[in-house]
Amino acid sequence: MAKITETASDEVKYEYEKEDGLLAHWAFDSIDDGIVRDVSGNGRDAEVIGTPSVVKGVIYNGIEFTEAGQKVVVKNAPWMNFTCTDSFTFEAWCRLTSRQRGVWPCVMHKGLDVKAHSFRYLGFWISGDGHYALGMTGNGGTGCYNAVASVTADGEWHRLTAVQNGETRRISFYVDGKYQCVAPSVDMTNEYDLIIGDGGENNQFFGAVDEVRIYDRAIEMNDEIAGVDKMTYESITYTAPDGESLTLPYRAYLPSDYSPDKKYPLLLFLHGFGECGTDNMQQIRVLGGANKMVELAVECDRLIVIAPQCLANPARYNWVPIDQKWKTGSRELTPEPTISLAAAKKLLDEYIAMDSVDEDRVYISGISMGGYGTWEMLARWPEVFAAAVPVCGSGIPSLAYKLTDIAIWAMHGEDDGTVPPKGTHDMEQAIKAAGGKKIRARYYEGVGHNVWLNAYAEPELMDWLLSQSRKKQ
Repeated sequence: MAKITETASDEVKYEYEKEDGLLAHWAFDSIDDGIVRDVSGNGRDAEVIGTPSVVKGVIYNGIEFTEAGQKVVVKNAPWMNFTCTDSFTFEAWCRLTSRQRGVWPCVMHKGLDVKAHSFRYLGFWISGDGHYALGMTGNGGTGCYNAVASVTADGEWHRLTAVQNGETRRISFYVDGKYQCVAPSVDMTNEYDLIIGDGGENNQFFGAVDEVRIYDRAIEMNDEIAGVDKMTYESITYTAPDGESLTLPYRAYLPSDYSPDKKYPLLLFLHGFGECGTDNMQQIRVLGGANKMVELAVECDRLIVIAPQCLANPARYNWVPIDQKWKTGSRELTPEPTISLAAAKKLLDEYIAMDSVDEDRVYISGISMGGYGTWEMLARWPEVFAAAVPVCGSGIPSLAYKLTDIAIWAMHGEDDGTVPPKGTHDMEQAIKAAGGKKIRARYYEGVGHNVWLNAYAEPELMDWLLSQSRKKQ
C-alpha cells in the first residue's frame, strides 16, 4: 500500500509499506537514469530500454510504451525462477492504448523465447481479438498455452493477477480481482530476464503499465470457479494389444448433486486438432473461449462429462487414422482404431461401469477431427450410444446401417474449406437410405469450418440431447 507524505517544498512523495512475501515492486513513480527503483526495498531495480513516457498511473505515475522496442528489463535471478511446486503471485496494472488486430501484445513475461524453443514461462498478454490472457507453459513444456479471460482490453486500467498454489499445483488468473480461469501450475526455471512491455516477434505492448508486484506466496483471491473450469484434471493409462502404452489426459465433471446411488446421463466430448496436446486444458477451450458444448453440459449440471485430450503428432495418435488429411471426407473403417481413440473408449467403458451412469443415456459429440472421431465411435460401437452430435466431421457411409437406431444431430458449415460438408451429407443420406429416421442435419449457409459456434448455440440442443434414450420411447 502507498501513503502520501509532503516535503517542505510541497512535493508529493509516495512511501510504500512493507508487505508480507513481497519480493519486488516496480511503481514507476520515478525513472532515474534509465532505472526503475524497486520500492519493496529489496533492491531489485529494473532497466528501461528505449524512451517510454512517464504518465499518470494507478496511484501516482506509470510508464507508457509508445514505440516498438521499448521495454523494462529485470535481470534473471534465482528469486523469480519458480517451479511448479512453488507458490507465488504476479500482478500488474495495465491500460492498452492501441493494438494491431491479430497481434498478441505482451504486458509482461518471464521465460518465453519461441525461436529458442523455450516455453517454461508465464506472462500477461492481450489476445488477437482483444481479451486479456494468461500465457504459460503448455504441451508438457514443448509449447505455450493461453488462458483467455472474458475481459476486453478497452483502454481503461485493469489489474491482472496470476496466483499459483504450489500445494494444489494450480495457477489461477484474475482480472480486476475477478476469477477468470485455472490451469496446472507452471515451471518458470529458465535463463531469461523478466520483460515488461515487449513480447518479441512484433508483440510490442502499446499502452501503460503500473504497480507490478511479485510475491513468494499465493495471495488469497475470490476463487469462485464457473463453467468448464469446474472440471477436474484426470488421466487414464491404456495398453494396446501390441503392448504400446499411452496415458490419456482428460477433464471430468460430476453434477453438483452427484450421488453414487443416482443415475446420470454421460457425455463424451472429442476435441478438434487445434486442441491437441498434453496440458489437459486446451480441449475444454476453442479459439480462446470455453468449449461451448462442454460448457453447456457443465452449466446444465445434469450430466457426467468427460473430455479426453490426444496428441497432435505423430498423426497416428490422433482420434482417426487419416494422417491429418482433413479433406479426406467419407472413408472406410480401418481394422483397428488409433491408440488414442481406443484409450478414449476404455475411458468411456470405465465410466459406464459406474453404478451412477445411466447406460441407456450415453452421448457423444465432437468437432472437426473430433467430428471424425464421433462418427468412427458410432460405427465401431453403435450399441453404446443413445445420441450423438457430430460437428464438421465425416464418417463411414458403408456402415450407416448400424446407426439407424441412434439419435443423431449432425451439423456442418456449407462453406467449410477444411472438412468438406459432403462428409455430413453422405452420412445423412446413407442413414436415411438404410431406414434410419432419427437422423437430423443442419447446414449453415455462409459458415466455414468454425461452425461449432453456430451448432452449440442451437437453443434446443441440450434439451434434445437429454431427451434421448436407448429405451423404447
